[in-house]
Amino acid sequence: TLYHDTYKPLLAKIKANGLDTSKSKKAWEDSKPGLVYLAIEEDIAVSYAESSEMVPDSWLDQIIVLHIDSSKLDKNKLSVDKNVQDNVGDTLEYNGVIPWEAIIKITK
Repeated sequence: TLYHDTYKPLLAKIKANGLDTSKSKKAWEDSKPGLVYLAIEEDIAVSYAESSEMVPDSWLDQIIVLHIDSSKLDKNKLSVDKNVQDNVGDTLEYNGVIPWEAIIKITK
């Protein structure tokens, strides 16, 4: 299981289109469109959402974590997150759309 933090106001769009960042507003200055950033632990994912400076303040109380079945992802599109210095593999990037069907659980 991999984890992606996001915000409840975005959930309907994710259900309709999958987890697609190609046309989304950035939550981080160095986020790249088309890459979905993932964590190997839920706590790591949440820490990123809590510290985003590019989302509305009202969203910071609406953080949710998507639990993603990694067996439903194309492994060729998965790599270590290049935005994190000295990354030992705690965060990853997925170059593509993660389908709604790959999301197996949502927690707050």
